[in-house]
Amino acid sequence: MRGVVTVREHEKLAVRPELTKEDAADLEEAVARGALKHRAGDLAASKYVGVVTTRRGVVVEILPKIDLGGESDPEHERTRQVFLRMLRCSRRLPVELPESGIRAMRRFPMLEIFVRQFLLDLGTLARAGLARRYVPVEESLPFLRGRILFHEQLRRNVADQARFHVAHDELSVNRPANRLIHSALARLAPGVRSGENRQLLRELKAAFVGAGVPQAADLHADWRKHHVDRSMRHYQPVLQWVGLFLFDRGLATFSGRHVNLSLLFNMEQVFQDFVTWSFRRFQNRYEVAAESPRRYLTTKNGEDGRNDEYAFMMEPDVSLKEGERVVFVLDAKWKEISARSGAPKHGIDQRDMYQLYAYGKRYGCRAVALVYPQTGAFETELRYRFFDGLPLICLPFDVSNPDGPKDSVQRSIRALSRICRPRE
Repeated sequence: MRGVVTVREHEKLAVRPELTKEDAADLEEAVARGALKHRAGDLAASKYVGVVTTRRGVVVEILPKIDLGGESDPEHERTRQVFLRMLRCSRRLPVELPESGIRAMRRFPMLEIFVRQFLLDLGTLARAGLARRYVPVEESLPFLRGRILFHEQLRRNVADQARFHVAHDELSVNRPANRLIHSALARLAPGVRSGENRQLLRELKAAFVGAGVPQAADLHADWRKHHVDRSMRHYQPVLQWVGLFLFDRGLATFSGRHVNLSLLFNMEQVFQDFVTWSFRRFQNRYEVAAESPRRYLTTKNGEDGRNDEYAFMMEPDVSLKEGERVVFVLDAKWKEISARSGAPKHGIDQRDMYQLYAYGKRYGCRAVALVYPQTGAFETELRYRFFDGLPLICLPFDVSNPDGPKDSVQRSIRALSRICRPRE
């Protein structure tokens, strides 16, 4: 698509007709914020997935590396669809992303899908009517309205007795929430490529202009002042999108002086949330806890020898519990490993092994596990045992197929049950 550059995680962004040197200069801000990186003298995607736009409206779409089992995906439709389905399960996404929207816009970069849902929600809001509030107004009128301001009347209308300088309250759409929405429409306009989205955006922007809603003069001040009361409940989904597009509201969102809009997601967190959601959805044997229970690894001895300070908080990605007992701790890692490798480590980071051992000892687990995305090189579990007998298993997790998460969860539960050491 014209004006869109699509790359995968850690791939280089070569200068091309769509991405000029000027655009590359704009993207240096994203490098400073960690969204992109330099590699061998070129710009490259980093660990974040999503979209970055430039002042010229060029959209750089960064997609995750997902093993599709050899399936061809030249237009990235399948990869985009898989990622967005994973993202729907993320607790870090503050807005709803319907499956119907993903299917309808599968040929477009993910920014178009987010924009489409925002515009649909905004269309529903506009049809219900923009929220208004009474604001104080002072003006000179040919008729009496409200209360007359005698001092101003004598000062301004002494030569024109047919006019009245009055103060009154007027029901106005010029309120912070509406100004923020108008500003979000203006922010999105340069990067929208879908003809359907562009048309809808123009119509909605014209409706706000026609209603007399200005853009926010101070985005942060209006965000602090805006309030959704009971009469404005239909504003809630729209303002969640506005917070996503204009501010860092729940995502790794980088927006600055040069780059118009960036919506970036940490794939490690997306994968962790997807694994957590899947274990809650597809098994009921264990209670699933996300990033809990939190426990300290150490206490710090005071000068008098007493243990009076806790230090080094532990926060496992996923805990499988029976009542209050943590039976298994799972750590999700968005990284490719290879079971075919002849080396015994198979690409596993040794630091992750240390971390899982610490979890196992601190929580008294029957087994611990590292969960990696399933690939052609990693389709069956890898088993290890620490020197004191604590089992560790590396589990493949299929994200590419609709039934993959269910099958992966059930296979993981069976594998954990087989390797766990006897209950203490």
